[in-house]
Amino acid sequence: MRNLTTLIEVGLLVPSALFLAWTARRLIRALTRRAVRRAQERPGTWRGRLRRLNDLDSEVEVRKRQRADAAARMLGHFVTGLILVGAGLFGLHLVGVDPVYAISSAGFVGLAIALSGQDLIKNLLAGTTAILEDRYAVGDQVTIALGGNAVDGTIDLMGPASIRLRTETGATWHAGHSAIDSVTNYSQLASSSEIAVPTTEWNDVEDDAARRLATASNDVGLTGVIFLPDLATQEHPAGVTTVTVRSNRPLSADQQQLVRERLRPETS
Repeated sequence: MRNLTTLIEVGLLVPSALFLAWTARRLIRALTRRAVRRAQERPGTWRGRLRRLNDLDSEVEVRKRQRADAAARMLGHFVTGLILVGAGLFGLHLVGVDPVYAISSAGFVGLAIALSGQDLIKNLLAGTTAILEDRYAVGDQVTIALGGNAVDGTIDLMGPASIRLRTETGATWHAGHSAIDSVTNYSQLASSSEIAVPTTEWNDVEDDAARRLATASNDVGLTGVIFLPDLATQEHPAGVTTVTVRSNRPLSADQQQLVRERLRPETS
């Protein structure tokens, strides 16, 4: 009679646990996608996507939304894995099996599963970071360094755990996100910001402007921003000169104000 009661409890609890896990998975994915999209709409530096060669203005927002969805999917895969593992351990507990004993009894099989799961999680996290930092995307022409070797090609597939690179000879090359040592991206264009400076002040600092910006990366608020030395200017009749500054990532409004201060004469 006791065994029958246990079987009935398992028959009721296991489907309930699976349903709750499925519901939590769908809910967390939806909330993650919404959170990432809302984060991209707020001002910030890491959320800005650098333009690519041959990008059309109409494609910028589309690619931005695709990037947010991809980041949400990767985070969703990671959370889904945790939910499935938790549901599996809970299921073992329901049928009266100690999860720790079951895992330890698996021996080499359990060790192999643990190691492969560790690599998968590392690749998922590295892939999510690559998307958030906009290191590379599908269609980018890149040089990827892996284990001391460099491979040139075009990214034609970016999965949750790995990328596929197609070389000029037509061969495909695969690598996990976490295994990539460095990436040289030839498709990303430098971000441009237009800084308005009074013409009289610009005339005083024009010859020294490139040096001023080169050292600006050490300023509070501009850490990590790299400025290119070539500056384009346009003088307006109203006594204002627009200076086009190119950097490795988009500048926020506060950072543009810091650059504007850098392009003004020093006051004694």
